Formats: sequence, C-alpha cells, structure tokens
Amino acid sequence: MSKELKGIPMYKILAYLRKKREAKTIIEISEGANIPYNTVRDNIYKLMALGAVTYADGKYIITEKGEQILNEFIKQIESLKELVNP
Repeated sequence: MSKELKGIPMYKILAYLRKKREAKTIIEISEGANIPYNTVRDNIYKLMALGAVTYADGKYIITEKGEQILNEFIKQIESLKELVNP
C-alpha cells in the first residue's frame, strides 16, 4: 500500500464503518478497509477521542458525530474537485 496523506486513514475508517453499518474489530477494519493494523489501531483511538466512534464488546461503530465529520470531509473533497475541474 502506498504512503497515504496524513489524516486520510481516519476518513477511510469512518467510511468503512458507515458502509458496513455494524460494529467491527480493529482486525476487521484493517482487512476490510485495506489499512495496516497499527494504523487502524492508532487512528481508532483518535476517532474515539473526537467522539466519532464508540467501543462496545471489543468492536467499534461510527457515531452520529463520526457521520458529521465524514460528511464534512466529503463536502471539502467535492469543493476541491470543483476547483480542479471547473
């Protein structure tokens, strides 16, 4: 896997959790989103601190705040695309 921009793995984790709509372990997220385990582990703790994911029974799930964070990121990407492709 190529070196990703800083912060991108957090959004990939949120996108994966939103798509799956069910709680997942770090291993499941790592395999499903094609992100190294250590990267998922490090970023999942950051996402928990932001209130973007919650933890229960050894698994993580996206929260409403996580949905909002992901939606805002998507809006920013769309805005950036408009600048590049007017």
